[in-house]
Amino acid sequence: MIAAEFLHICQTHDPHYETCMTESIEYLKPYLKTGVPEYNIPSLEPLILKKITFTPTNNLRLEASDVETKGASNFLIKKVKIDFNTLIVLLDVELPNIQVEGTYGIDGKLLLLPIRGSGPIHGNFSNCIGSCKIQFGKYLDENSEEKVRITDFKLKISVGKGTIKLENLFGGEQALGDVVNSAINNNFDLFMKELSPLVEEALSNSFQNIASSIIQQFTFAQLFPDA
Repeated sequence: MIAAEFLHICQTHDPHYETCMTESIEYLKPYLKTGVPEYNIPSLEPLILKKITFTPTNNLRLEASDVETKGASNFLIKKVKIDFNTLIVLLDVELPNIQVEGTYGIDGKLLLLPIRGSGPIHGNFSNCIGSCKIQFGKYLDENSEEKVRITDFKLKISVGKGTIKLENLFGGEQALGDVVNSAINNNFDLFMKELSPLVEEALSNSFQNIASSIIQQFTFAQLFPDA
């Protein structure tokens, strides 16, 4: 029996195992929102992404730092599928709303427009869908206990709609800044298509670290009884 009250373990021979897993993750959400310091589990509110560097072409460089993401703990589980032979977990989640605040620096061309500046960045995204493919691997720890680690974590994100605002473009020239912000938001899907791979990588790393903090403290048999 696992002492951690936030972790509800499902019996792997349960014919409704994946439903049980969905309910177990739902039960975990309030703990993810606040964090569990005694188990080294950080809070999802806000989720901090330290630095993102985006260079899709030789003509553009975008950096974002100290990015605070709010709303990540309000995810809804849409699908859970586990293969105990390959130790692969497929997980689909819906994020109703994500708000982003941070600091950016940009220089180059975006959507064929010259763009430069640095300052606060604000983003608001809704109807986001995240699809995760998580590969686990077994190993023996220093006490020869069989445990699992995440060997690969891939996240793909689609955004329903959203808005982005870059403050202080062109050194604060309001008219030029308004034109570029309008161009970005009028071509939001195209902008996100270019930006998504980098965001996916940053979020994958963050979520992998959080998941690893949880599972590393328990044995394979504790996490997956009778598997």
